[in-house]
Amino acid sequence: MSRPAFVLLCAAAASLSCRSEPAHPRFPGAPIVLISIDTLRSDHLPAYGYRGVDTPALDRFRRDAILFRHAYSPCPMTLPSHVTMLTGLLPPAHGVRNNIGFAFRSAAHPSLPTMLRPKGYVTGAAVSSYVLRGETGLAAAFDFYEDSIDPRPGAAFADYQRPGATTAALAEQWLRQKKDGPFFFLLHLYEPHVPYDPPEPYRSRYPLAYDGEIATADAIVGQFLDFLRSAGAYERAVVMVTSDHGEGLGDHGEDQHSILLYREALQVPLFVKLPGSRRGGETVDAPAQLADLLPTVADLLGIGTPPGAKGDSLLRLPASRSLYAETLYPRIQLGWSDLRSLLDERHHYIEGPRPELYDLVQDPAETHDLVAAQPEVASRMRADLGSRPVGITAPADVDPATAEKLAALGYVGTPRRRGSGPLPNPRDNVRLLARIGDGLRLADERRFAEAAAALRSIVSESPDMIEVWTKLGDVSLQAGDAQEAARAYREALRRCPAPSVDMVLSLGQAELARGGLAEAVAAARQALDASPARAHELLGRVALARGKLDEAEAEARAVQRSRPQPSSDLLLAEVRIRRGDPAGALRILDEAERQAAELEMGRVHRADFLRGDALARLDRPVEAEAAYRREIEAFPDHLQAYANLAVLQFVQGRRDAVRKTLEDMARNNPGPPADRLAAKTWDAFGDGKAAAAWRRRGK
Repeated sequence: MSRPAFVLLCAAAASLSCRSEPAHPRFPGAPIVLISIDTLRSDHLPAYGYRGVDTPALDRFRRDAILFRHAYSPCPMTLPSHVTMLTGLLPPAHGVRNNIGFAFRSAAHPSLPTMLRPKGYVTGAAVSSYVLRGETGLAAAFDFYEDSIDPRPGAAFADYQRPGATTAALAEQWLRQKKDGPFFFLLHLYEPHVPYDPPEPYRSRYPLAYDGEIATADAIVGQFLDFLRSAGAYERAVVMVTSDHGEGLGDHGEDQHSILLYREALQVPLFVKLPGSRRGGETVDAPAQLADLLPTVADLLGIGTPPGAKGDSLLRLPASRSLYAETLYPRIQLGWSDLRSLLDERHHYIEGPRPELYDLVQDPAETHDLVAAQPEVASRMRADLGSRPVGITAPADVDPATAEKLAALGYVGTPRRRGSGPLPNPRDNVRLLARIGDGLRLADERRFAEAAAALRSIVSESPDMIEVWTKLGDVSLQAGDAQEAARAYREALRRCPAPSVDMVLSLGQAELARGGLAEAVAAARQALDASPARAHELLGRVALARGKLDEAEAEARAVQRSRPQPSSDLLLAEVRIRRGDPAGALRILDEAERQAAELEMGRVHRADFLRGDALARLDRPVEAEAAYRREIEAFPDHLQAYANLAVLQFVQGRRDAVRKTLEDMARNNPGPPADRLAAKTWDAFGDGKAAAAWRRRGK
């Protein structure tokens, strides 16, 4: 045998040997921890070369972990990306294509928690955003799923999330209480997602609020990792830290995410710490993706990867491969074209009405489109993208009976097109995003009439923008114009190809507010299967409005069964007050307050308001006033709390205090709703002159 042939045979044998034996140790039974920091751009971390923020906890963790320099999300949206993390499937395979209108079918798709449970693992998760609430289907995969985020009707966007520190504390509580044995835990933080509002000292330390939120998240992660160290789990654990997607920050005209597919929205940080910090400090340059997390865990534990998983183990990545990404948000929510893309170690191809190609090595900011200059690369990547399945299943896999009910109310539609031409290119329409942002900022400033006018102007020009119809409904409801809110929600539902239960329930709340009780009941019944707690609460409030207290109490108890958390007790407390049993209401509220304190939830909306009402009826005015003031301090936009406090003060003969309370209400909530309520309150006191003055202010 010649020497060259001998060398080739030896090389082939070595290659076969490498394939047949693991290239790293296995760690059966190792704790598995996944920390997801929402909306975190990798290029805003010191570990990736950024100098604008300090992240001491992640810097320390990086020394224990492998860093993946080029990791990407398959979708710039929270729910689809987290389902990919948990399943190893890309969105076309797992079927969750948008935050709204799609549900994860845990029984149909194996996931990290369901893969690990037969191996003796207990599984838990604690999330910080309403987007990841359990009713999306995620909770069904876990033994424990903590998602106690319960935004009230018309709530500001900030109420759809909770501080990461609260979520981490709940995670630690569960981990302390769980039985011995292996565990998997998902901790999700919503910092640095909008609204960027970092606490001190980070607010003052960083000129860019986004960076201040990153510093906040770093501190929370550091405390949680310290907890794992003190519990003796860190050294033994596989700990993965990543994000679901990045953030636009205006780089290509998009301030946030969901609409465009440029690198700033898709590239995410990714750190993987092995037991004993093996390979700590290493850097991997091969392209990585969120779909690789499940195969990596399976590889480390020495168990089989579920069928269909599209990722590779991060410990044995190929040097070259193409990674898929998509966003259907522009089409579903805005009536624009959807976008798809492929990324490899060199190029990024974006398929849309006007295809784009970028060289990520020479042009990481993606400012020079190379479609014309490198047609062969664009053609190759276009063909690769075209060979991949992209079909969309029915939104939320709506069963036929539910689909029929929704269709009867006009809730199910198809993507709408303007004429027969192609859908608009999202890149060409990002200017509209600034106008939408201006409208929402006006709403945040409680300038509701101006906000509604701005949003109404947008939908008059672009009527397929479902998201703007929804925001117009929200703003109108906050402004006290329930008629306009109901009309806007109906338009959103009529045009939406993937209507969500939130949209249906928002319509129900608007109908209740405008007195359309039958319509509110119809909306609640459509939502019963998908969101039983909120649907029963809406039905209970309709029953209260009709004076049917037995029916209201039955619905209140259904809320408690469906969602055992403090806010679920409030409807029953309100029924007790209406039944003339304020003492019974106080007992319910005491228990709700105890639970809220145990969960570190802070004040619960309407709890102190109802406490004040109950105490006033028990002729305990000093305590009642204190309760109303606590409600106002925690929720300064709760107009009825001011009005009830004013009534209490009027009964005591304190007219100056009444005037101050109503002036405080108007100052904290400038606009017609507060002025109209002040006028109505003075009318109830028999002071027509004061009422007329407030009515003039409210015009």
